Amino acid sequence: MKLIISIIIALGLAIGLAMYATEDPGYVVLSRDPYTVRMPLALFALFLVVLFAALYLLFNFIVGVFRAPKRVGRWRKGRKEVGAQHETMKGFASLIEGNWNDAEGHLMSRLEHNKASLMNYLGAAYAAQQQGEYDRRNGHIEAALAAHPQQELAIKLTRSRMLMQSGEWGDARDQLEYIRLSAPRNVAAARLLADVYRQLGDWPALVKLLPVLGKLKAFPEEELKARESQALQQHMEAPALLQGDGTRVDKTFKALPRARRKDAAAVAGYARQLVRSGEGHRAEAVLRKALNHGWNGELAKLYGELETRNTGDQIKLLQSWGKGHEDDPELLISLARLYRRDNQLEEARDILGRLVAQTGDAEALAELGDLLEQMGEPDSALATYRQGMRSLLGSEAPAAGQNTAVLDAPKSAVDGGNTMPVVSDQ
Repeated sequence: MKLIISIIIALGLAIGLAMYATEDPGYVVLSRDPYTVRMPLALFALFLVVLFAALYLLFNFIVGVFRAPKRVGRWRKGRKEVGAQHETMKGFASLIEGNWNDAEGHLMSRLEHNKASLMNYLGAAYAAQQQGEYDRRNGHIEAALAAHPQQELAIKLTRSRMLMQSGEWGDARDQLEYIRLSAPRNVAAARLLADVYRQLGDWPALVKLLPVLGKLKAFPEEELKARESQALQQHMEAPALLQGDGTRVDKTFKALPRARRKDAAAVAGYARQLVRSGEGHRAEAVLRKALNHGWNGELAKLYGELETRNTGDQIKLLQSWGKGHEDDPELLISLARLYRRDNQLEEARDILGRLVAQTGDAEALAELGDLLEQMGEPDSALATYRQGMRSLLGSEAPAAGQNTAVLDAPKSAVDGGNTMPVVSDQ
C-alpha cells in the first residue's frame, strides 16, 4: 500500500514538473572557465534524482558487503536453533512414548543452540531415572541448576518429586526441608513434605507441619482433616511412647498445640495408649471429659470398649451423650457391648438386632454372633457368622431395614420401638 502511494505521488510530481517545464522550461548554467554547461531546468532536476538514487544504491551495496558476515552468522545461528528445536520435539515425543534412551539422547543434543534448555535437562533427568541411571539423572539436574540458577526452586522441586518416585524418601525429605527454609510459603514444597513424612512414618514432624498446611491451604478441607486425624492418632499411638518412662505419653499429648489436644483423633490415640499402659481409669476420665464437651462417634465407641468397675454408670453416660444421636452405629454398638458386659444380654441383643437390620455392619454381626453363642444358641450364632463373612466379602450383605431370621430380635427392635433406656433427669 505504501509503495502504491509513493508511486502515485512520484507520478504526480513528474507530471507537474513536466507541465511546468513546458510552460517555462528555464535553464541551468554551470560555468567554470573555460567550460560552460547549459541545460534545461527539468533535465537538471532529473539528473539530480538519478544521481541521488545511484548514490543511495551504491551506499547500500557497500554497507551490505560489510554486514554480510554478520548476516550469514545470524542465518547459521537460526538454522542451528531450528535444528535444536526439532531435537527437542523428538525428545519429548520419545519421552511420551516411553523410549527413554532415545528421549535422553534427543533432549541432550544441541543444547548450546537451545534458548529454553531447562525443560531439556529436566526431561533428560526423568528419562535417565526411568532407566535406573540415577547418577546420570543427578548430573542432568546439576547441569540445569548451573545453566538456569534463577529457576532453582522449580528444579529442586522437580528433583524432590523424582526422588520420591524412585523411593529415595530420606533424600527427598532432606531436599524438601532445605526448600522449606528458603521458600516457607511454597505450597508445592509443603504438600510434598507432608507426603514424605507420612511415607516415612515421621508423625511428630508431620504434626508440626499441620498448622503450616492449614495456613497455606495446601489440601482441600476434607483431605486436610483426614490427614490431620491420621497424623495425630499415629503420633499419639507410637509404640515408642510406651517404652521406658510412662510419662512420655502424657508429655507427648501435652506438647500438642491446645487446639490439637481437642481433636478426636489425638484424644483417641491418647486414651488407647493409657489403656495399653494399664491406666484404663485415666483413659476413661480423658474420654469422659472429651465427650462432655461434644459428641463424637469414634470416642463413644472407644468408651464402650473400656472396662470399668461400674458398667451401669458407663451406660447412663453414653445414653446421656447420645441424645440426638440415637441411631448412630458407633453409639449402638458401644451400648450393646456395655449391656453385654453388664450381663443384660437381652438388651444387648435388641440393640445389635436393630443395628444389623439398619446397616448390615460386619462388626455388629460378629458381636451378635458372639452374643448368641454366649446365650446358648449355636445354630443362630453360626448363621450370623456366615452372614458376617458374606458381608466382609461384599456379597449378600443385608440391606438397611432388612429383617433376617438369624437375628431373632424382639419385636421392639425391628418395629422401630425404642430400645435405649431413657436417662432420668433426677
